[in-house]
Amino acid sequence: MECSPTSKAPPPQLNGLSHSNIMIKTGIVKSWLTDLALLGCECSGSVFLATPLLQRCRLDFVGSGTCSLALAAPLVESLEVQGFNYITLHGGDRLKRLTISKNTGRVNTVGIDRLPVLEQLSLRGVQWSWGAVSHVLQCGAEAKHLVMKVEFCGDADTLQPFPEVDLVEFFNSHPKLCKFEVHGAMFASLCQKNSLKNLDSRFLISSLEEVLITVRSPLNAEQKLITIESLVRYSPRLRRMVLRISQMKNCHEAADEFFEEVSKFAHMSNGRVRIE
Repeated sequence: MECSPTSKAPPPQLNGLSHSNIMIKTGIVKSWLTDLALLGCECSGSVFLATPLLQRCRLDFVGSGTCSLALAAPLVESLEVQGFNYITLHGGDRLKRLTISKNTGRVNTVGIDRLPVLEQLSLRGVQWSWGAVSHVLQCGAEAKHLVMKVEFCGDADTLQPFPEVDLVEFFNSHPKLCKFEVHGAMFASLCQKNSLKNLDSRFLISSLEEVLITVRSPLNAEQKLITIESLVRYSPRLRRMVLRISQMKNCHEAADEFFEEVSKFAHMSNGRVRIE
């Protein structure tokens, strides 16, 4: 692995060790580290880290080539990774916070097992394969705070929309979800014709308290409005919903109509719904 810093960043947290004690080119890191941050590294190839005592880890890698990460860290509690196409984590029984992002290119696969104590999960990037998204969501079913900010799907270079996601199945699969942030295309996947087909009076989103939704397109406006109304109706503990209307042109007639309908709904929500 060839890795060189491309921007100034604080040295890895090495419990008093100096930066020179990390042999980045050979991929060897001192095995008794508990904190590690590698920021702004340019990499093309494979990264392997085996750190049995690591608890907090942040890896921020850049580069146009394919980059894979294999991390063996059975005690890790907080993990942030950016810039990898392929990710494998060995050991996640203690993981509480997980962030995976890819500013350019595509996240192809994420190999993890069930994360039983996960509290916060964040998926970000331009493009993820749907297999990677669905697998991470399945393994992170215990999450209390979920951020879904991925623009496109697809297993090839062609950018594709996300498939339909059943809203009832989604929230039943994440029963502890307290705070939910969903953006653009990923919100649209919850608003398709078949996404709400299983709604009935028995359905409850029992733990949800805060929601942030970013809407970027007025397309399929009726289904989006129904989804927003359903989230409020079936979430008895909901305290706040923020609707962020982003990058819609005011001159677009459909956008104006959508904004008007959303505004009416927010006005009747007893202060729980706010528009930004």
